[in-house]
Amino acid sequence: MATEGRRTARAVQERSISTRAELLDGAARVFSRLTYAEARLKDVADESGISAGSMYFHFGNKVDLAQAILQVQQERMTAALTEALEQEPTGLDALLAIADRLSQLIASDTIVQAGIKLGLQPGTGLDADVNGPYFEWIRIAESLIRQGVEDGSIKPGLNTAAAAEYVNVLFVGAQLLSEIEDTWASFPKRFQRMRPHIIDLLSNQPDE
Repeated sequence: MATEGRRTARAVQERSISTRAELLDGAARVFSRLTYAEARLKDVADESGISAGSMYFHFGNKVDLAQAILQVQQERMTAALTEALEQEPTGLDALLAIADRLSQLIASDTIVQAGIKLGLQPGTGLDADVNGPYFEWIRIAESLIRQGVEDGSIKPGLNTAAAAEYVNVLFVGAQLLSEIEDTWASFPKRFQRMRPHIIDLLSNQPDE
C-alpha cells in the first residue's frame, strides 16, 4: 500500500514537472512573437495545450511566468559558461569557448531567446536584474584575459578592462545583428567569422 502511494505521488510529481515545462516552452514561444504587454495568459495556455486552471496552479499571473522564463534563461546561460570554464585549459580557450557555447545556445533555445526579448523591453515591471548579466560577462571576460596573460595564451601588456569590453561589444553586436537578420539562427556562424579577429587581438600566437 505504501509502495503504491509512493508510485502515485511520484507520478503526480512527474506530471507536474512536465506540465510546468510545457507551460514554459509555450510561454517562450508567445513572448518570442509578442511583446510582454501584448501577451495574455490565454495565449500561453492555448500555445501550450494546457488548461487555464492548470496554468494558474503553476503560475499565478503573467509576472510569475515571465520571471520564470528569465530565471531559466539565466540558469541555462550560466550552465553553458560553467561547462566551458571547467573544460578549457587556458584563459583564451575558455573565453572563446564561452562565446561559442552562448552563441549556439541563443540560436537554438526558445526560452533563452524569450528571456533576452523580455529583458530588452522597457516598462515590464519585472523584478529582475536583466542588465546585470551583460556587465557580469565583461567582468568574467576580464578575469579570463588576466588568466590568459598569466598562463601565456594571451599577450602581455593589454589593457584588460578595455579588451574585455571590446570582446563584449563584438559579441553583443553580433547577437543583435543576428536577431534582426533571422532571429539568431546565424549567430553561431557570425561568431565564427569574428573569432579570428578576437584571436588576433588577444593571442600570443595569432596565427593559431
